[in-house]
Amino acid sequence: MPSDNSSVNDDARREPKTRTQRFVYARRDTEDGPLEIIPPEESTWFKFYVRNFYITQDTKLAKAFRNRFRLPYAQYLQLVEDIRSNDLFDRWCGYKSNNKKVAPVELLLLGSLRYLGRGWTFDDCEESTAIDQDVHRTFFRAFLQFGSTVLYRKWVLTPVNLPEALSNMKEYSKAGLPGCVGSSDCTHIVTDRCEYNLKNNHLGAKNSLTTRTFNLTCNHRRRILHTTSGGPGRWNDQTMVRLDSFISGIRDGIVLDDVSFELFAHDSKGRLKKLRFSGAYVIVDNGYLNWSCTVPPFGVTNNIDEIRWSKWLESMRKDVECTFGILKGRWRILKSGVRLHGVDAVDSVWFTCCALHNWLLEVDGLTEEWVGGVCKVGSEYEGDLGCLDFEGVPVEVPNALARLSANHDPRNFDSSGVGPGSDVMAENRSMLRTEVAELSDSASRIDDRNIMKSITNGVDRVRSVRYLSLNVFRQLLVNHFAILFSQNKIVWPERQTRKRLVCA
Repeated sequence: MPSDNSSVNDDARREPKTRTQRFVYARRDTEDGPLEIIPPEESTWFKFYVRNFYITQDTKLAKAFRNRFRLPYAQYLQLVEDIRSNDLFDRWCGYKSNNKKVAPVELLLLGSLRYLGRGWTFDDCEESTAIDQDVHRTFFRAFLQFGSTVLYRKWVLTPVNLPEALSNMKEYSKAGLPGCVGSSDCTHIVTDRCEYNLKNNHLGAKNSLTTRTFNLTCNHRRRILHTTSGGPGRWNDQTMVRLDSFISGIRDGIVLDDVSFELFAHDSKGRLKKLRFSGAYVIVDNGYLNWSCTVPPFGVTNNIDEIRWSKWLESMRKDVECTFGILKGRWRILKSGVRLHGVDAVDSVWFTCCALHNWLLEVDGLTEEWVGGVCKVGSEYEGDLGCLDFEGVPVEVPNALARLSANHDPRNFDSSGVGPGSDVMAENRSMLRTEVAELSDSASRIDDRNIMKSITNGVDRVRSVRYLSLNVFRQLLVNHFAILFSQNKIVWPERQTRKRLVCA
């Protein structure tokens, strides 16, 4: 027969359990004192970074703060004020219904920055701020919505006309690539908690994990001009570029159609003349579609001018690769993987990191135009933090420019249209093409040569880039570059480090 105590226990088990708020307990004052609840105002971060106004006066502390939270202290305070004035954060900018103070916004923002910058967990943030991890998680979701909309629209400015694109084109014009507005490529971001019904499409060929693919366009100063929303990791560059509104807009003449530039060329009599063009283009790798607005290097060729131009373009195109390295080095969540549920959260994280990246370039003065092809402002992420060490580059002749004057072995390239030789190229490539492919390629090359002759020998008029084929426009760029290189007018845009500036 059950006892009275057991019936009482059964009644207690039947009562609905209410969720109790979690607190951080610790001993204060003395070791033998009782355990007390630590409020957020007594946490380590609040004492170190919120109440410690000495950070603005001490260089070492300011540098440590930026290293830990990726933002300078002045920009952190500015971001706190922007958050207080935004409706998304009203629940953290007042009092609760029981007239108790809410968690300080300053600490919640520090937790979000640490989560992005160093790939922490929300439990780590709770340990440092004495704020429940669920509160950090809820605030972080609101911060992502704020960063992917408000901050992104403010700091990621996509050029749509000539005045907006002119400053982005100057370094490329000095480097022998007039009309180029930036470089573009795709990158993959690991998505740890992808939806089950989307998992198959997000398993890409480059990674055994589920990833999201983003196509990004930046200028030579590493400033992000445009980025697409995320796509499944299985999608390649050719698929993503179709969804890129910026590059597709250039191809369709919707954006940057008023951009004009000139290319040097020789006519049939060997006379030097200028050809005028309208429109713009970006430089890419060989994984993109054969559009005239996406210019890649030559894959196989034995022409010295084409080899030299391809090496130069590949060197210039490394700015987008450097941008990926800076993004994933500064915001470690992009490298370690996003642990939030849903692919939409991954897109919000990416947009927020891109906006903060451009903001930091503005703070460091790296968005200014490079005078004479040289940037004289150093960045905090040119050293170990960003893995961008340029100390090995000579001041007189950069390595990329010196390679253009080196002896090129044409045996490593092939332009026969049949296929590369097995002695110099990979054996897994196709050795022969079908007769139909050979005839079509020969016919297209004849048509391209006829178009080239009509352009160089025709009347002086403005031609639109988007109406030309990739082969014709790329050959015009090669001829222009060869003329400037023979005249010693090619300038390599480089960034000087602080050490070289002191020596100068």
